[in-house]
Amino acid sequence: MPAAPQAGRDLVLVVDDDEQMLKLVKRVLERAGFECVAVGDGHAAHEAAVDWRPDIIVLDLMLGGTTGEEILTELRKDFRTRLIPIVFLTVRSSLKDKVEHLLNGADDYVTKPFIPEELVARLRAVITRATTTRELNPLTGMSGNSDILREITDRLGAQERFAVLYPDIDSFKSYNDHYGFVRGDDVIKTLSTIILEVLEENPSRRHFAGHVGGDDFVVLTEPQFAEPIADEITKRFDAAVPALYDLIDRERGWIEYEERNGNKIRAEFVSVSIGVVIAEPNSYASAAALSARAAEVKGVAKRMPGSKWVLDRRRPPDKHGPAR
Repeated sequence: MPAAPQAGRDLVLVVDDDEQMLKLVKRVLERAGFECVAVGDGHAAHEAAVDWRPDIIVLDLMLGGTTGEEILTELRKDFRTRLIPIVFLTVRSSLKDKVEHLLNGADDYVTKPFIPEELVARLRAVITRATTTRELNPLTGMSGNSDILREITDRLGAQERFAVLYPDIDSFKSYNDHYGFVRGDDVIKTLSTIILEVLEENPSRRHFAGHVGGDDFVVLTEPQFAEPIADEITKRFDAAVPALYDLIDRERGWIEYEERNGNKIRAEFVSVSIGVVIAEPNSYASAAALSARAAEVKGVAKRMPGSKWVLDRRRPPDKHGPAR
């Protein structure tokens, strides 16, 4: 694994097949206080982005055997890199070209030859904008509701066959009431970390993970990965749960919290329930319809004790009417 960037310094991945330009950009950015990773081969850009998880990527538009736009498309399709801001370096200076780059998903562009101060200023502005305005869940840094709905809608529109996993933490309210919201956030972040780790250990370009809000998450993946991923998430969450409790609570296996009316209630430890739905092509008219089905299956799982996942084995609903 690459060494972690120095604390407080934004990490920039610079991709350019011109060795002199690569050295120049790296020197300018390091003098401005950034930490840089330089890659001279466009085909290695995606892997470098996954390995380093930079705060921003500076990407040359023309890279010999590939193009910056092709790399941009790859990065935006990968759940691990889709939210990293990207700034193009380009010799194209026409307004039409600039607008086209932005519409294709770039966050900004800098024309060559560039003014060092402008490059630094644009990168800092993009990082600030990405931190404050991207549709991320503020607690976990994962894609939020808008991005989740857009991704599901795109896959339905492409008539893709894919799986939807809907993880939800059980007994979370009682934990939150007993330990407070700060430690409650730790439970949510524990599950988010486990989800991302499990996806990374089962590589696929079709993985997507988002945080709906509260203690609800959504995972999209290829159907063959659905059950192994759901199984591994539940096992790892159960293994992580004891460390979230104080010793006295761990030893007795339950916690006690007080309701608003003063009644004291015993609650079991938190667990995770996952509803799994396989979306067949032309089976769902909208992301909302598919989400509702996944929520229904998750509800079935939540009625069972402990951590578990349930796969919807019913016939897919008719796209234009309710399931029978």
